[in-house]
Amino acid sequence: MIEFHGTCPICGSTEGFESKDNWFRDHLFCRSCGSLPRERIFTWALEVFRPEWREMQVHECAPSERAVSRRLAEKCKGYIGSHYYPDVPRGETRDGFRSEDLEALTFADQSLHLHLHLDVMEHVNRPDRAIREMCRTLRPGGLAIFTTPVYHDQAENDRRAIYFEDGVEHLAPPEYHGNPIDTEGGALVTFRFGRNFSSLIRMWEPNFAVTHLIPEDPSIGAVGEFRDVFVLRRIG
Repeated sequence: MIEFHGTCPICGSTEGFESKDNWFRDHLFCRSCGSLPRERIFTWALEVFRPEWREMQVHECAPSERAVSRRLAEKCKGYIGSHYYPDVPRGETRDGFRSEDLEALTFADQSLHLHLHLDVMEHVNRPDRAIREMCRTLRPGGLAIFTTPVYHDQAENDRRAIYFEDGVEHLAPPEYHGNPIDTEGGALVTFRFGRNFSSLIRMWEPNFAVTHLIPEDPSIGAVGEFRDVFVLRRIG
């Protein structure tokens, strides 16, 4: 058992963190709420960059049943959770969640304060469109805060799969991550992002200022691989 002492940014517990595996990304749990490093890093960034989030209009893409999404839904008055439902018209709801495509959002221009998501960007077909849509729907000064794995040994993004109207073209062996609405099939990885990702975001959407952080802080359980968190601020 590997242990770290500290305070969880999500639940506030001081019981610390433990892992039975050296792959901390998926195994270093908060002893109280069961959160993982990327969830705690995300929450830390949210509290640092927008501590008044509880009073804002907030959109979370692909919320899970885990502690971080529950906290957002319970504490934020203007919270909207959405999933990509292929069979539900965009803007309508199912089971309390809105049907949305991050690449073609139905939210009005400048209607939101925050876009939030954890490990979603590596699954979208056109990240450039998703970035532009988040900027379009944010108010001036609004933030998009998200985690996504970055492969720092890669200078450039590595495209893994492409979605077309008639199917998927795989450019590499298929890789799937967990999907909160498809626990059996999972979510196909379309990109492994490289060191140029921040520069590409600025090229895709000049109205975003980009902050890319890689916190390493055992006191909040922020250790292990893929600790990247992005904070995009609409400046125009």
